[in-house]
Amino acid sequence: MSEKEKFAFRDYVVALLKQNGFTHNMARMIFAQAAHETGNFTSDIFKENNNLFGMKLARVRKTTAIGENRGHAVYKSIEDSIADYWLYNKALNYLTNYSSIAAFVREMVLKKYFEAKESEYLAAVEKWHKYYFG
Repeated sequence: MSEKEKFAFRDYVVALLKQNGFTHNMARMIFAQAAHETGNFTSDIFKENNNLFGMKLARVRKTTAIGENRGHAVYKSIEDSIADYWLYNKALNYLTNYSSIAAFVREMVLKKYFEAKESEYLAAVEKWHKYYFG
């Protein structure tokens, strides 16, 4: 993707996140998280599965996923991936408007969202947030 395409994609995804109920501030943090989770939207899981967040297939809660590939949920579209991320957040009572990326990442640690060291995950999300939003 060219720089222009990356920023157009950013605007598209942020708008979708907001349409799904996330605040503007949260949509930007979540986009930075997605950039980290997908290697800036280059990972095979993202490309093959339309999976923005590295989500596993939900087995207990409602989901928009249509299957599983490489141990991750598969979605018909990016829109469905975002809708499923909303369902995931709703199921975990995770829908707070965090005041900082650090608070957002801390909550993900508490919900056991990722396995990396908190400091590394935080640094990565902050890096992508700075890249895309200044």
